[in-house]
Amino acid sequence: MDTHIHTSPDVVPRRQSDREAVEAAATAGMAAIVLKSHTSPTSPRAAIANSQQDAIMVAGGVVLNHAVGGINTEAVRVSLGLGGKIVWMPTVCADNHIRYMRSGVSDQHLAALTSCVACHHAPIRIQDTGGSLLPEVVTVIDLIAESDAVLATGHLAAEESALLIQTARSKNVTRILVTHPEAPQIRMPRELQTELADAGATFERCYYSILEGYITPEAMLEDARATGPDGTVLATDLGQTHNPLPVDGLMAFREALNAVGMTDNEWGDFACRNGRRLLDLAPEKGS
Repeated sequence: MDTHIHTSPDVVPRRQSDREAVEAAATAGMAAIVLKSHTSPTSPRAAIANSQQDAIMVAGGVVLNHAVGGINTEAVRVSLGLGGKIVWMPTVCADNHIRYMRSGVSDQHLAALTSCVACHHAPIRIQDTGGSLLPEVVTVIDLIAESDAVLATGHLAAEESALLIQTARSKNVTRILVTHPEAPQIRMPRELQTELADAGATFERCYYSILEGYITPEAMLEDARATGPDGTVLATDLGQTHNPLPVDGLMAFREALNAVGMTDNEWGDFACRNGRRLLDLAPEKGS
């Protein structure tokens, strides 16, 4: 499965529509895909896709960027009520992400996306001036726990994610996904990854990060092994016009990790079993 793809409609060009991505994944025999948008909830789009076919699960959710009101508890409540599977903390509007972009990074795609979504608003923080989680963030955690949904960390800083995960675990959130820990605006140290894996977090390692040169396949496989057989899901984070299609990217991802020693059992854990557990996926989905 692929827990992280970007499709159209979007504020930047994408290689495939929802329908095209679903058809490609179903043809490839995949079990599930997750539609992600930095600008709009994908839970209703996923519901439409699931109503039109039953070959794969299509999952969606909501990213808590400015386009949905930031840390908007009502947006979370509605997304979950529509069957949303994942709630992502802020991404391109996150304080950590904006600070990274202002450091002088030259990434045309990321710059275009950030300017479309975040340029007219203050960066979104999840903590108050004393370092505690904001009350609305705690409410979001409670809603996720009630729905047994997935809490994803978005583009928060590594230390913010650690605090979020600690609080979420204390409130009985059982499905936690650390979004591309190797991304340059995050760069979560391996030692912290192992600590959070022991606390029940799963790490979403993305092929996009290899394509963009953020991490080598060797280092990614070492991180995956450090967090144990249950600690990683592989995803593509693809959909950009300059990169491969998500299905093709997932197969190239496997080849890249195979070339540095990934075993078939590890592929089964990272690309299949762990994602099924995360999304509570029916066993008959996928071939």
